[in-house]
Amino acid sequence: MGTMKLAILSICMAFAFQSSGQAKEAIHAFLDRHCIECHRVSESSGDRRFDNLPVRIESTNDLERYQEIVDQLNLGAMPPEDSPQPTVRQRKAVIAQLTEMIDNAYGELNLSGGHAVLRRLNSWEYRQTLGDLLGINVELWDPTEKFPREVTVGGLDNNGNSLVTSGTLMEHYFASAEEAIHRATQFQEKPQTRFYQQKSPFYFEGEEAKGLPKLFQTGRFRWIPKTPYTDLLGRHYRGGHLGFLPLFREGGVPHSGIYRVRVKAAALGRTHDYGKAISDFRNGDPLVLELAAVDRRGSVTSNGNVSKMKSLERIELTNEEPQWFQWDVHLDEGYEPEIRFRNGPIAAKRMVRLLTSVTPDKPEFQPFIDLEDKLQRARGVLAAYQGPRLRIWEIQVEGPYLEQWPSQGHHTLYGELQPRDFNEQNLRTQLTQFALKAFRQPQVNAASTKPGTQKLLDALEPIVQLALRKMDQGMDPLKAYQLGCQAILCSPTFLYLDLGEGELADISLASRLSYFLWSSSPDAVLLELAAKGKLRENLSEQVHRMLESPKADRFVQHFVRRWLDLDHIGEMPPSEDFIQYYRDNLGSAMLAETRRFFKYLLDTNQPPVELIKANYSFLNRELAIHYGIDGIEGNHLRLVEFTDGEVTRGGLLGHGSFLTASANGVDTSPVVRGVYVLEKLLGYTPPPPPPDVPAIEPDIRGTLTLRDQLEKHREIPTCNECHRKIDPLGFAFEQFDAIGHWRDQYSSRTPIDVSGKLPSGKSFRDFSQFKQLLIDQEAQVNRCLTEKLMAYALGREIEMSDRPSIDEILRELKKSEGGLRDLITRIVMSDSFGMN
Repeated sequence: MGTMKLAILSICMAFAFQSSGQAKEAIHAFLDRHCIECHRVSESSGDRRFDNLPVRIESTNDLERYQEIVDQLNLGAMPPEDSPQPTVRQRKAVIAQLTEMIDNAYGELNLSGGHAVLRRLNSWEYRQTLGDLLGINVELWDPTEKFPREVTVGGLDNNGNSLVTSGTLMEHYFASAEEAIHRATQFQEKPQTRFYQQKSPFYFEGEEAKGLPKLFQTGRFRWIPKTPYTDLLGRHYRGGHLGFLPLFREGGVPHSGIYRVRVKAAALGRTHDYGKAISDFRNGDPLVLELAAVDRRGSVTSNGNVSKMKSLERIELTNEEPQWFQWDVHLDEGYEPEIRFRNGPIAAKRMVRLLTSVTPDKPEFQPFIDLEDKLQRARGVLAAYQGPRLRIWEIQVEGPYLEQWPSQGHHTLYGELQPRDFNEQNLRTQLTQFALKAFRQPQVNAASTKPGTQKLLDALEPIVQLALRKMDQGMDPLKAYQLGCQAILCSPTFLYLDLGEGELADISLASRLSYFLWSSSPDAVLLELAAKGKLRENLSEQVHRMLESPKADRFVQHFVRRWLDLDHIGEMPPSEDFIQYYRDNLGSAMLAETRRFFKYLLDTNQPPVELIKANYSFLNRELAIHYGIDGIEGNHLRLVEFTDGEVTRGGLLGHGSFLTASANGVDTSPVVRGVYVLEKLLGYTPPPPPPDVPAIEPDIRGTLTLRDQLEKHREIPTCNECHRKIDPLGFAFEQFDAIGHWRDQYSSRTPIDVSGKLPSGKSFRDFSQFKQLLIDQEAQVNRCLTEKLMAYALGREIEMSDRPSIDEILRELKKSEGGLRDLITRIVMSDSFGMN
């Protein structure tokens, strides 16, 4: 009897529940017929051999290979389409039998859970932790702005093995800590609320313009109007932005805080007859006024660019008569407000050229077309222009409004001490209190005998000695204390999560939970429960409390961003040919739609399959127009239920972010989108293509379509194994272009064929049928999402030892018909989460 036959017999004998020879024969026949013929030493399809599987599962390698057989059978990806197919009953029976064998092996191998290495906080976590600890707004000031980019593993950037620390990063840590302490220190008197005002004109010339950035000066496209208002004509800074001179002269707002910004504005010329000359503005649209915060320090003064900026608010205007609009926004020290015409035509310079070339017969332009003076011609044409104009009369700024002074962050640093109070004794005491908070520990006194307290105090002692030495050398006691605080914020105990080994202590559990759901340190409630040893028994209650907190938005934002590779949109932004993407601010709207959708499923505890199955999403007017949906007005996102004709837009599969992130910014690729769907929704990462196979084979030249090319490609045996799984998934999305707009044909006018057959043998004719087939794979979708969430929660890759926890989570989720919030709760309650 050959080696292959012996392996088959061994597998059959492993099934203890098989009491009849008939059952053994059935299993023997199944594996021989459907698995080992391809996966043996002479073939090793996919670099996997199954002909040498041992009689018993004796190692994790054996376990992985058995598990892969089960996973491929569940996915319907094996056996290959051109091989004999088992019946549904045969497939289910073998899956059940192999699953029981694997479950027994976990106990025999004593796999109790993986170990997460000592893990550095990633940039996102460091930013949130520093902000929470010191009460600093880290939206405008990003302490990680200059940090090296994090390495991702499986799309996630919190994998402990990839979070290395370099000398350069340590330099950035020290600089950020110094700046953070400066921002949190508030020994001065409470800032008084001040009022700033500027009426039109917003541009200046002569002596008034000296030393001002170009944005404030008159030019070819900016002039001092004879009217009590100034018209913004486009998106570019040439006539599209208004600076606020009173705060520019002061170097921005003097103190960080909430400021009330009021703007008197109107929308003119929303409907025009200039045709193609204004083709980059959708005729009849509301005008979008954007309020931005800008930092001009270090900016290039020769143009309108700024070194740092953040969009704060946007509002749609349809009123032709002036109205006041008001916002309460956070401005960081040194920032100032700027008003922008967000959806105006691209640039005034371009407008002049087009208006005088495309519409030269317009009587309002006749006096200026033949002027040799370019300055006079441009100003004359733009002054006579009657197209979309955002008209601004006045800007007012008042603030800061401060609810507490000094802030809570100041109290965290200094308590009730004043600069003159610092001495050797209270320096040690205060550093200890600050270190306890920074090191994510309950507050204790220096004489405490609680486990871990002495270890913490030992780690702190060198920092205390550093500060005391500096005092002895003549450094001001306050400066010496602040230096000690900087050292604390750069110490491994702050920068790393050391959760220990084995079952997590409650204090370690508090940190793992907090960094999972809040991307930051545990709050007082978690620390108090941990100190009393009662956190583990209250985990479910705490998960629900934490998900109700605004801090949970960080989990939604960062997990969704990393899971779906939404940074890819910024790294490979769509071509400028997709003018609507930039004109309508679709990039921001797409990201907001997906985050809002996920948050809704979480808040309402919808089943995970609703990610695909939903017949609704969150749209604003621009997204609705992009998706071809009528009747949505306004710039804000709101819940929209789709009709039968709009079903393609329901769930993630129809989201612009999903479709744009899976494209290359210029065109679509069925292979790229197919791999994206496999990885993000079905939990399968295809191996890289063989090195000896070129992307396009010589014999596919002359084929007419991409589908023809890929069909030729699949004739190569080494390519077919993966492409039969990838290509149908990708072609299903071909009616969405590179930014998710629906199309019926390619630019070459070639009709688009989205039909295909999945590896399971099930066929689909259109996108709706494909979507239903994906919904039918609910179990695989649930497992994929569970594994992604688990890897994110643990800060490491999922291992074979996590499989029992994941299986148990999925069984309970199915049994209780639970939702996304239940899934997260079960992950937190799992053995994998509670062990390290």
